[in-house]
Amino acid sequence: MISKHSLLFLLFTVLTAACTLPEPAAITPTTPDAPTRTENGLQPDTPPATGLPLGMPTLIFHNGTLLTMDPDRPGAQAIAIQKDTILAVGSDDEILALAVESTRIIDLGGATMMPGFNDAHSHLLTDSFAGFPDQNAAFAEALRLGYTSISELFTDQGRLDNFIARAELGDLPLRVNVYLPLNYAFDRFGDWYRAYIPGHEYSPFLRIAGVKLYVDNGEYGKKFLSAPYSDNPGYYGEVYWSQDELNAIVQEAHQAGYQIAAHTMGDAAHDLILNAYEKALDGEGNEAYHHRIEHVMILRHDQLERMRAMGIIASVQLSFFHADWRDEFETTLGPDRVLWVGRWRDLLDAGVPVIGSTDAPYGYGTVRSPLKAVYQAVTREGEGEAAPANWMLSQTLRVEEALDLLTLQAAYGTFQDPVKGSLSPGKLADLVILSANPLSIEPRELLNTDVWLTLVGGQTMYCAQGQEYLCP
Repeated sequence: MISKHSLLFLLFTVLTAACTLPEPAAITPTTPDAPTRTENGLQPDTPPATGLPLGMPTLIFHNGTLLTMDPDRPGAQAIAIQKDTILAVGSDDEILALAVESTRIIDLGGATMMPGFNDAHSHLLTDSFAGFPDQNAAFAEALRLGYTSISELFTDQGRLDNFIARAELGDLPLRVNVYLPLNYAFDRFGDWYRAYIPGHEYSPFLRIAGVKLYVDNGEYGKKFLSAPYSDNPGYYGEVYWSQDELNAIVQEAHQAGYQIAAHTMGDAAHDLILNAYEKALDGEGNEAYHHRIEHVMILRHDQLERMRAMGIIASVQLSFFHADWRDEFETTLGPDRVLWVGRWRDLLDAGVPVIGSTDAPYGYGTVRSPLKAVYQAVTREGEGEAAPANWMLSQTLRVEEALDLLTLQAAYGTFQDPVKGSLSPGKLADLVILSANPLSIEPRELLNTDVWLTLVGGQTMYCAQGQEYLCP
């Protein structure tokens, strides 16, 4: 079965691989109607108003290769920005015709532009600042690597207070979605999250996204399995909830209108959370809630089908399950169950909603390059010299698919695809300029591709040395 991602990006690749883009049809820049906001607060806010008359851009980039990540218009040459919002995307002639005397015009010189990267599951700013001395240094590194949005998956009260204070001062340089933890291992944190409103935005840079819970232990040989470990007969792993307990806490958060992000590793843990989601949804679809499963590490065929049928989002880490993980899974799971690990290809092909991330700094101690994560999703090559196994190679993604998961689909994961995730009129001007086109180079060259500019809300947040001519 061919997924919607695959179909969209067959067109995407054809249009963007050529050096000379076909002349696009004429466009008329428009401001989209504001999305309807539901009572549970989960729908995104209206794109920010600029206060400028329609058709008067403050900034134009032209003469470039734009990977828009917009399936309605995958490729373009130029973009017009009106303060913090994208006004129009199209050919050089179309966009330059919108310029007025006050418009700043920047020639991309053939460089590649795409939406800023969005890490859908990270701990960049809440986990000892990802190896940096302070939060500002972690922010700076994330911006240097091209991130314009992140989701922080363990934001306790102290961290939340810090984010709120910074947001109120206008001091957050990229967009942060926070998830409030319900437990960590066997420690339970109660219903403290109910003091907050799901979907509430403290500023355009800070939003309460949902709640996070841990179902099982993710350490080596401790993931909760439905059958004993191959190298530890009689042992099934460690789980933090009974089915009844998990049902109750999921139901409470669900009824309060919260999106739920559940960390599961083993297939038995996956059964527990799928059962809890099914009970909470009670026959209703997941579209209004976007409940997620984090990691989706060990997944049986029947569970994949349940995720598809319910529309449960698979939050996967593109930098995981490469060659360096081979020994662990082949040893602990054996030759049959190892085929259940890291099934990114199967998830996409089955039509399960998938969003991408790195879980940084887990496993690496620092912020993880999104382009390196794309490379590892495409090749399953690790840090060492180990070769990927065939079961790993059968689950690789294409470059365009991996980019989609780290942009438009990651925005979908937080209900924000109407306002970010692609270079489309009416969306936020969050974008990056790259030193090479990821779609026209060999995958290994992704490791040598630099970010030259990171723009958040139309403002320069990172400018590479020597590329100042590109930076407004």
